Amino acid sequence: MTVVFSRRDAEWFAPPGTDRRYLVAPLTYRERQAFRADLAREGGIYPSHAQMLDALRAAVREASPDNADEVLAVIDASEATPDDADVQVQLGTIEAACATVPVYAGLLAARQRYLGTLPWVAARHALRGWEGDGLPTFRRTRGLVPDDLLDALPQEDVEAVGWRASSLMQPGRDAEGNSGAPSPSPETPAPTTAA
Repeated sequence: MTVVFSRRDAEWFAPPGTDRRYLVAPLTYRERQAFRADLAREGGIYPSHAQMLDALRAAVREASPDNADEVLAVIDASEATPDDADVQVQLGTIEAACATVPVYAGLLAARQRYLGTLPWVAARHALRGWEGDGLPTFRRTRGLVPDDLLDALPQEDVEAVGWRASSLMQPGRDAEGNSGAPSPSPETPAPTTAA
């Protein structure tokens, strides 16, 4: 018998290319908050696109190539026209060239840490069971799968399960926009003057 502690139905998920199956539950509101707190503690903060571009500009200024103004113009163009494929290719070349400049490298490392930690933490919170040859006996302690048990699973399975758990935390198409627009605020009355 499988016990599921979630308000919505858990689903069986099989990572590509394997017969192993994992029971993954959508997290409740409180479980999502606990997941986010653990992710922040273990994975840090995910730098935004704007922060990455600002750091890239700073890296170009620090490296001070002869064509710095041209390179900075490409970064600005990538921000202004994110759908321009040619500009995005040029941006990728600039990113690769600046990957070791400390001001940019630090944010790249922060992104990698966050993205590498997210599936691990999500799996720890969302797993409710598993079945398959060679898998250890499933258990949860204080609402989480213990680290030693996750360590015993194939790494690629943990990553696939974690990304699936993360996607279950996002609203589905049927849930998106299910809240109406906020009520308009009342107009501010015009000031009156005393007689």
